[in-house]
Amino acid sequence: MTRLTEDDVRGLMEGLARFDAGLRSLAGVDIRAVALHACGIDDDASPLPGARVAVVPVSSGLGIIPRFSRCVAAVLEYLGCDARVVRQPDVKGLQEAVDGGAEVVMLADDDRFVALNVHRGVCADDDPCTAHGYVAALEIAADGFQRRPVLVLGQGPVGRTAAKRLLHLGAEVLVVEPDLEKAQFARGAGARIVTLDEGLRSATLIVDATPAPDLIGELAVSEGTIAAVPGVPSAFTLAAQARLGVRHIHEPLALGVAVMAVEALSGVVSSRV
Repeated sequence: MTRLTEDDVRGLMEGLARFDAGLRSLAGVDIRAVALHACGIDDDASPLPGARVAVVPVSSGLGIIPRFSRCVAAVLEYLGCDARVVRQPDVKGLQEAVDGGAEVVMLADDDRFVALNVHRGVCADDDPCTAHGYVAALEIAADGFQRRPVLVLGQGPVGRTAAKRLLHLGAEVLVVEPDLEKAQFARGAGARIVTLDEGLRSATLIVDATPAPDLIGELAVSEGTIAAVPGVPSAFTLAAQARLGVRHIHEPLALGVAVMAVEALSGVVSSRV
């Protein structure tokens, strides 16, 4: 996972409803529906309503990110879960969560953000969950892939998983990745390696999974461009983001948390690639 900063999460709770409204405007679905679609679960079988989820702050490494735990809980509450942040951090917090009856515990350090289902003994990881959530949002917004080219920027944990899911869903996957080893892995999986200019000329559907900012300007955005952007910060310039409007699907936490919750509660979790 990319470690979020206080600036990344500042304003998240206030922007959650706005992000959800943008999804509805673009694709006719909300965050919850995207997460269920990503996990292949019907709406009437949703495990989210009333689910007891505890968020445990973790102090190791660079320490607790201010507001992060509260923001995670706010997303869960927005989805209909019975969520809370425990009072104690670390192992004491984990004990408090379990003793308090939590079915799922969410916690993050500098490297991993996971959701542990303490009843089922399964663990959902933020990286594949975030990838699946953004691919699902793009799939719904684009009305399917049907051998359409989709450009993926970056082949870190999220980008690799996104490319794998896109290939599974029938897309022609184009990858921009400067690291030769990562590029070779993507080619071996079935993707085509391209330059950024080649990819932008070929595809209007984009998954931005790179932390590099300001790679794509306003002139590279067309009326048909839809960008699913789990990367922090976005690779699109501010002018490009303004031109895209709701077609710039970007929010630093909610989709990943939603898919993590559904996976952990359902007991069917995705592995890291």
